[in-house]
Amino acid sequence: MIRLGKAIAVLAIAAAASVIAPMNANAAEYGCSGSLIDTYKVKSSVGNHLSTIRLYYNSSTGYNCAANVKTAYYSQFKHDASIQLLNSDWAEDNHRPGYNIDTDSGKFQYYAGPVKVYGKGKCMSVTAHTWYYDEIGYGHGSGHCG
Repeated sequence: MIRLGKAIAVLAIAAAASVIAPMNANAAEYGCSGSLIDTYKVKSSVGNHLSTIRLYYNSSTGYNCAANVKTAYYSQFKHDASIQLLNSDWAEDNHRPGYNIDTDSGKFQYYAGPVKVYGKGKCMSVTAHTWYYDEIGYGHGSGHCG
């Protein structure tokens, strides 16, 4: 009987962890496929870490994907968040959404995105903002040329 009680307790803990752990999700759960290639912190002017940009690359499709994932504390409520991903051809190639530039913004509880652009043979640039009442965070990353 004790063994059955322990098994039930373990299952309950595992189920609770899957419900409260969106920040530790894998790429597919953010709508991205491929491998995580970098992360960038989104910080406010007072240094608070509001969210993290997660950048992925899928070598089989040639696409990069990114999401702006709020930290646990800042994901308690829906607030404005945004993310923009672009490749090095966006200015010369008529800003083709979904190919060389993609943006997502709105009121989100857990993350903004996913945003996807073609990355094979191109350099990536990603920018994100996260708001929490009067606090605004900014993050940026570039490079990852491939």
